[in-house]
Amino acid sequence: MDASKVNVAIRRLLILIEIVLCMLLIVSCSAGQPDSKATATAQSLAKGTALYGQYCMSCHGGSTGGSLTDIPPPHNANGHTWHHPDQQLKDIILNGLDLSTDSQKMPAFKDKLSNSDVLNILEYIKTWWTPEQRQFQAAATKQITDYENGK
Repeated sequence: MDASKVNVAIRRLLILIEIVLCMLLIVSCSAGQPDSKATATAQSLAKGTALYGQYCMSCHGGSTGGSLTDIPPPHNANGHTWHHPDQQLKDIILNGLDLSTDSQKMPAFKDKLSNSDVLNILEYIKTWWTPEQRQFQAAATKQITDYENGK
């Protein structure tokens, strides 16, 4: 088996492990409480994990590693994705991003991913951030939402 096939197999195994860990975390946090929101979150995280593995992992990596200046950026706590509001992240995912170099173009996924898919991916990515990073990013998202709603 060549090295590229081994790397793909390892990535798939890591994705599977992350799905199981996310599910266990959600189930343990909501044990004994029939909560439709927790079920929706568990389903959303599972979908986001699978979609991230299919469309994002090969360029952006997983939950560890990387640095703030890497291109393409990691989406974990070491990267800068958490600096951007959901609206901007959604736009980049759906419409792509061209940094004016041949090797630095992110393809558009609007023909492959629905709005719901993008939100599931973002929910999954956010599990990698620190509480402070999630709070900062939520505030940035709220600020844009308030502006868009005329508040």
